[in-house]
Amino acid sequence: MKKITLLLFSIVALVSVSKAQTPVKAIDFTNNPEKYKGMTISISGVELNTKVTTPGTSVASGSTVSTGKGSAAAGALRCKAPKGYSVATVNFPNDLSFKKCFVMKSSVYASLPVNQSAIKSTITFKGDPKIGYTITLFKL
Repeated sequence: MKKITLLLFSIVALVSVSKAQTPVKAIDFTNNPEKYKGMTISISGVELNTKVTTPGTSVASGSTVSTGKGSAAAGALRCKAPKGYSVATVNFPNDLSFKKCFVMKSSVYASLPVNQSAIKSTITFKGDPKIGYTITLFKL
């Protein structure tokens, strides 16, 4: 009986781990980010930009994203990052117009090469299209 219970527990744990981080194509994500709401996903072939910083742009879980009404910057993305997080400018080569808020812990962000405009990488993140995304892992 113990062996059967252990076997079932192992199967459940293995299935949970395999669904914990889903590899997704960048084009699928940019076409329908709502589909991946709340999931931890991994996307390769994106570009991290540490050269250009957009004033007032940053976000993380629990923050809000908004665009201003009736101003010249109405199409601009504005976000607010919590303490201890930094903005990560993420560019998707398949859709350069796709702009969402991405943040990562400041200590992790500091480990990125400075003043690089296009660092090809694979990122793992979780979040919501309306609130923003928190990058938990990156690989250059």
